[in-house]
Amino acid sequence: MTNDEIGTVFLNIGHLLQIQGEDSFRARIYERAADTIDNLDVDLGQLAEEGRLQSIPGIGKAIEGKIVEMLETGQCRFYENLITEMGEEVLDLLRIRGVGVKTAARFYNELGVRNLQDFRAVIDGGRFKLLKGIGSKTIDRIDEGLRFLEALDRMRPLWRILPIARAIIQILRDAPEIERADFTGEMRRHEEMLHRLELAVECTSPATIVDALSKVGGVKEFETIESTISGGQCVAASVDNGFPLRVYAFDSEAYEAGMLITTAAAEHLAALNGVAETRSLEKSEGRLPDWMRGKTESSIYDAAALPFIPPELRRSGDSIEAAAAGTLPTLIELSDIRGDLHMHTEWSDGRHSIREMVEAAKACGHDYIAITDHSVSSRVANGLTAERLLAHMNEVRSINEEVSGIEVLAGSEVDILNDGSLDFTDDVLAQLDIVVASVHAGFNMSEADMTKRMIRTIESPHVNIIGHPTGRLLGRRPGYALNLDAVIQAAAEHGVVLEINASTNRLDLEPDMARKANEAGVLLTINTDAHAVPQLQQTHFGINVARRAWLTKDAVINTYSLEKLCDLLQARNA
Repeated sequence: MTNDEIGTVFLNIGHLLQIQGEDSFRARIYERAADTIDNLDVDLGQLAEEGRLQSIPGIGKAIEGKIVEMLETGQCRFYENLITEMGEEVLDLLRIRGVGVKTAARFYNELGVRNLQDFRAVIDGGRFKLLKGIGSKTIDRIDEGLRFLEALDRMRPLWRILPIARAIIQILRDAPEIERADFTGEMRRHEEMLHRLELAVECTSPATIVDALSKVGGVKEFETIESTISGGQCVAASVDNGFPLRVYAFDSEAYEAGMLITTAAAEHLAALNGVAETRSLEKSEGRLPDWMRGKTESSIYDAAALPFIPPELRRSGDSIEAAAAGTLPTLIELSDIRGDLHMHTEWSDGRHSIREMVEAAKACGHDYIAITDHSVSSRVANGLTAERLLAHMNEVRSINEEVSGIEVLAGSEVDILNDGSLDFTDDVLAQLDIVVASVHAGFNMSEADMTKRMIRTIESPHVNIIGHPTGRLLGRRPGYALNLDAVIQAAAEHGVVLEINASTNRLDLEPDMARKANEAGVLLTINTDAHAVPQLQQTHFGINVARRAWLTKDAVINTYSLEKLCDLLQARNA
């Protein structure tokens, strides 16, 4: 088992013990162990072989025994016994926004709630009234959170499906009778939430596809069905506990046309059909017309008198309109990025030192970066006090002098407090090169109060960037209530940049709002929010969002030269 898997087991044990009503001190032992493991940069198996597990703070004899058991057997008997007694689905209660461990414990012990279905029955049956201290507003908020999760049960976030998809695509490409295999559908459009995983292969034998898929763990429920798209057959299956998988089989003449049709959303295909009709071309109508066969994707659009439309813009019909009008933008590319303006180090909750992050960013080819560790209110993230921040700035600037070939800006990700004020005083903020202001607490405010809070922050002369503006966590937490139109207007008026956070569990702003911000004259930035060296490689996920938002490189400030970027930052501060 990996560090992450073992850490998750311990976190779940801690939660289950508290829900069950066990001594909270005992539960916290497991939660602290999970937190410790999450921050390790060395493999637990290596530590076990060297007999050094108990040298790690938070890992005592009992925890060590369970780690060794999991490393050797892949299971933890204590955890399995808890699951047998309580059911694993009770942990789903903690996925509901506004439901913590103590509240889940009340639902479990006082109302007999064991899963989300029980929870829905309690809400719909009005049984919440049996719990003292829980009012109607709280019930409405919990109901909203439950509806969010119920919708998510039919979808999966990109970060969750991508590892599975990569494993499947590699197996298919390695299969001897499969010439080509690619992502298509929502995955190829880089949608951040998926309704199903779709793949296209150049192959005439469904049996070959089934044989290849059977080699991937977790792929189940195989079925060969007729496909109107390919004119042949399609292999249907499921992954990740019932999430739909479709693999379309195309012959060599139909492959690229099939990629176009399966990549495009219905609205895009309808608009393409409209253009095709004016040129006396047969409509696709969900299947492959003869005039597309043997053509590349580019030549198909060309036959309709359109320029090539990138996959990211095949969600809607307005890209067809823009292509016909000659106004399709030249989308930003990963190679346009010259820096990263939001990352963390071991000074707060990161795993690597400032120097390690600087050297890694330099190896990525960045011209500049900003080190933006958390501020004091983010206590769970070891946020910096004003005194620590000043020492942090000194170290950043010292390393900047020592390391050539990259410019390192001294910044901070400063918490936006509930009233919209910031975590540091103006005289401290004025000493920073860059300020990223973000909400990390107080998510349950009303839309009016949250919007007022955000706008007050934007009005601060020291704020350069609003980090992960809606606070969403994909597949885990919806964004807080916020009038984004008002926030965008305020950002445009005050010259504040909005972030596209490239962390795979955020991807925030989402494309439609990023596009709206750009159209309102707001500049954007694509940052990794990296907490470890490997996460610096996640920029391309933010690029995907930006491309779906129709952004050119001029709309994104970390495509600018260092001189142009510094002029922008200084103008804001002035």
